[in-house]
Amino acid sequence: MRTSPAPARLLAVIALWVMFALSVSSMKGDAPTFDEQGFLVRGLAYLRGEANGGNRHMRVGHPLGLNALNAALLVNDPTVRLPSDDPSWQATSFHRPAELFLWEIGNDVAHVMFLARLPTIWLGLLLAAVGGRWAAEMTRQRRNEGMGRASPAVAGIVTLLLLAFDPNIMAHTRLVTTDLGLAAAAGLAGFTLWRFMRWPGWGRAAVAGVGLGLLLNTKFTALLFLPFFAVLLVLAFIRYRRETRAHRPLWPILVMGVVAYPLIALLTLWAGHGFQVGPLDAPLPVIGPVNAALPLAHYLDQLLDIGNRLAVSTPSFLLGQYSDSGWWFYFPVAFLLKTPLPVLILLGGSLACLVLLLVRREMGPMWFDVVALLLPPAGFFAIALTTSVNLGYRHLLPILPFLYVFIGVVAGGAFCAIAGRFQLWRVRLSGALLAWLVIASIWIYPHYLAFFNLLIGGPDNGWRALVDSNLDWGQDLARLTDWLAAREIDPVWLSYFGEARPDYYGIGYRGLDSFPPRLMNPLARPFYPHDPAPGWYAISATTLQGVHFADHDLFAFFRARPPAAKIGYSVFLYEQPAHGEPVDLLLGNIQVDEIVPQDFALLGTNDVTLRWFDPQSAVILPDGARDSWLALDNQPVHPLLLPYLGVEGQTPAAVGEGYTLFSVNLPPFAPGEEGIALRLDDGEIRFAGAPTFEQHDALTVVTAWRQVGNPRPLQIFVHVLDESGALVAQWDGLDAAWEGWRPGDRLIHVHEVALMDVAPGDYRVVTGLYDPENLERWRSASGADAIELGTITVP
Repeated sequence: MRTSPAPARLLAVIALWVMFALSVSSMKGDAPTFDEQGFLVRGLAYLRGEANGGNRHMRVGHPLGLNALNAALLVNDPTVRLPSDDPSWQATSFHRPAELFLWEIGNDVAHVMFLARLPTIWLGLLLAAVGGRWAAEMTRQRRNEGMGRASPAVAGIVTLLLLAFDPNIMAHTRLVTTDLGLAAAAGLAGFTLWRFMRWPGWGRAAVAGVGLGLLLNTKFTALLFLPFFAVLLVLAFIRYRRETRAHRPLWPILVMGVVAYPLIALLTLWAGHGFQVGPLDAPLPVIGPVNAALPLAHYLDQLLDIGNRLAVSTPSFLLGQYSDSGWWFYFPVAFLLKTPLPVLILLGGSLACLVLLLVRREMGPMWFDVVALLLPPAGFFAIALTTSVNLGYRHLLPILPFLYVFIGVVAGGAFCAIAGRFQLWRVRLSGALLAWLVIASIWIYPHYLAFFNLLIGGPDNGWRALVDSNLDWGQDLARLTDWLAAREIDPVWLSYFGEARPDYYGIGYRGLDSFPPRLMNPLARPFYPHDPAPGWYAISATTLQGVHFADHDLFAFFRARPPAAKIGYSVFLYEQPAHGEPVDLLLGNIQVDEIVPQDFALLGTNDVTLRWFDPQSAVILPDGARDSWLALDNQPVHPLLLPYLGVEGQTPAAVGEGYTLFSVNLPPFAPGEEGIALRLDDGEIRFAGAPTFEQHDALTVVTAWRQVGNPRPLQIFVHVLDESGALVAQWDGLDAAWEGWRPGDRLIHVHEVALMDVAPGDYRVVTGLYDPENLERWRSASGADAIELGTITVP
């Protein structure tokens, strides 16, 4: 059975338009995922160059090609700025410049990501079109060689539909990353090489060289294809020699394949870097530093950088197990669980057909086409079994073009001699399986990254087997915003796996352990894993599994419970009810998660408000309106602070490993009239006096403050100034976690100012507050940025 070209072309055009529409519409809801901001800022910095505020020394461990392509539509956009005035811009690391670029200097994230992701969508369309063309051409050639019932149209449309509607391809078609680009370039390089090997000629050798050069400019794992392409060239030479039977000379073909093909590939790669010549920033292995200018120096620098990255262990998760060195079976399991079932069935049937041909010894001249389609993906997959970097199915995307062309060619009847006798298998079953794939792709919309097949129970159960980029890459943060707003939940306890910023999306949150670890102060851990505080929790699937945490069971309490809701399969929502009456818990140099469950149960509640401080220099005191508990480490409390805690002579409620727990009645504290308020933005703190102001070998000052506004980062300073106002001695810091300094709370802080290097004379002592990030001082209503504490005389 054959399909006429015209309907097949129409179906191909419709499929590509549907692929484009699904990609564009679904990417709008995705927050920036891991890697996107780093790749994008590197590409834009390189394209703009130093003359326009860019730089060309940033390292991301990948070739330039795809990063530059994604940045192409932003180069001349005047609304998109680069953080060229920040000191981090002069370094080679991309992390801080990427954070500044996307989140902190005012760029419109939605606008930037839309324009940056469009080129990847175009690459996805190219991948589908090239794959369909390759399958059609190979089937046409097989028909010309004697497979009279082979249908190029069927082969082409089957391959195109597989590539256009595979949810895994669709997932990465919409991202500013390198995985889809590598797959597209691998398909293009394989197709152009196959055409050259089938019909040798100078023009086809040049086109194949361009294809290889483009492939090498996508990702360094593209280098893994080189040995397999080399084997294919050798087999092509052998095949050509046998078929021509010495009637035509072999040397022109050898020159094309051994000289022209790789040389044009190198020139294409070099052209992709603007024919850059320069010194290497890093020494070469074995050789050492190279001072001479080299072509492709930027490419080589990035290649050396990826070697450094691979030396760092990468945490992985598979079927409830954790590893820093990976498993050989990681990618086989990922392939089985994330490849759509209709594709697995088609692939299995195609391989069965191939086995039947081998058993019957009916392979004949088609062996070369089979090897051209199966050797590169088989070799690539075999190497993947040896890697310790087990981060996701995305690393298998480059094998899909070859496999899908193979499936299409078999479906088109080009390989399988029994195809004519089993037309139902070729036509109806293939059509039904393709329809299943299309329906599955539309059903999972717009959550393509989270796709899992029914072998694991679909995307709802995928998190039990695989996380990270298989399911959860930070893409659903914006969707979480909408869910919380619709239910008026503010704040939410948040543990997030991703690079996006909750603040940017207007999420009011209390930060928990996350990755990267930027949402929570590790010295003020608010989460008690055995009996969490009341409220709503939003936990990413990867952090729910604890992949990047020392304690993988940090969120085991929630992991054992069904979530109240899921956002895009990657963010789990839980509501934790309160039990017992609210209490205050003061933590002196310990964390709440260090208290064993039987001692925590003495509090009689999970509604616990925490304060963290170092009792050797500071305490935070709540207003005393409710029961208070105090947990101290085994270090002594500063004598000037001990009276404020009310524990002298008290019997502990519990003594644990490294801590003592007290039930306390905090004594009243009235250091004097609170007359001076200091403000910064919406923050307000009142100075409550200096109960102690003593001068001995050092100046000892105790200051008291009352929080009026909401907690925010700050530091206290105590400065000793001479008569001209010059600073001669100082104390700066805050020995309490600002996150726990709540409205109405008093902070009592001891400051020890060394005077040994101060010349004799009279000095003023002042105190105040400032923002630790930009050093801006808090000010009083009169505009003063310091409070006079008194004078001292240094003898």
